[in-house]
Amino acid sequence: MLHNKGISRQEALELIRLEGEEVEDLFCRAAEIRKAAFGDQVRLCAISNAKSGACSERCDFCAQSAHFRAAVPVFPMKSAQCIAEEARRAKRAGAREFSIVTSGRFLRKKADLAQVEQASRLIKEEVGLEPCASLGEIPGEVLNQLRESGLLRYHHNIETAPSFHASIVHTHTYEDEIRVVHEAKEAGLAVCCGGILGMGETLDQRVEMALALRDLKPDCVPLNFLDPRPGTPLAGKNRLTPLQCLKIIAVFRLILPETHIFVCGGRERNLGPLQHRMFQAGATGTMVGDYLTTTGQDVDEDWRMIAEAGFRIEPPS
Repeated sequence: MLHNKGISRQEALELIRLEGEEVEDLFCRAAEIRKAAFGDQVRLCAISNAKSGACSERCDFCAQSAHFRAAVPVFPMKSAQCIAEEARRAKRAGAREFSIVTSGRFLRKKADLAQVEQASRLIKEEVGLEPCASLGEIPGEVLNQLRESGLLRYHHNIETAPSFHASIVHTHTYEDEIRVVHEAKEAGLAVCCGGILGMGETLDQRVEMALALRDLKPDCVPLNFLDPRPGTPLAGKNRLTPLQCLKIIAVFRLILPETHIFVCGGRERNLGPLQHRMFQAGATGTMVGDYLTTTGQDVDEDWRMIAEAGFRIEPPS
């Protein structure tokens, strides 16, 4: 039964295991909750891979880790002007939010942080999008500084369920992840926090992840589905089926009835011909353009998919 905080753990565990005709009932229920909170709008976001590769962290899903032999571009921090130009292209693609993403446990150089500050101002004041950043474990005083420069939102994923985190992330802890989320909130920033599904977690751990996110109360939850990268420990891992992905989205929606849920990385590969149903299953947004190390779907195809599913794109604020 739904209450103001979403369904219970026990009900979620039952729903994530549904098969057959009952799955369609789950999707209908999620669609009703989504419509009540968000109507028929779909929110789009986009990112800049602003500093790529050579990451000291060891996360088994990540092609940017220096511990693995994945073929990814390696380059230093982009200029604020370059990032702003990418944001302009994202705005033309319909994005409302634009995130500056850097590799590494945290952004160390003052010069790099200065570029993020300047880019945030440009994105907000000149481009007219909502600036977001994903810079790793940035301390609270720097988060305050970034907020003053115009940053509105901070992105930091918990990656997976607390009980599965140490199986995938080997150089920092789940507690490190949630500390960053709390510090971003304390700095007065909105928070975007989610993770990746399909890395070998159990059905119970998928529910555990959703409940952990509910406890953190993020403003937005990005759901990524594993697109295993050659050269990483998860290369060749079996993918989720489209139906499994839709069930995950629907259960997350029922656990988080009033939180934006974006379906991002891996949607093309995992959802395939059922991509359009992610909104009917409860998603309220998606990422347009390219991801960090993989190519995204053509923007025109995204727009067509959203319209044919009976939804409309929410304009920039």
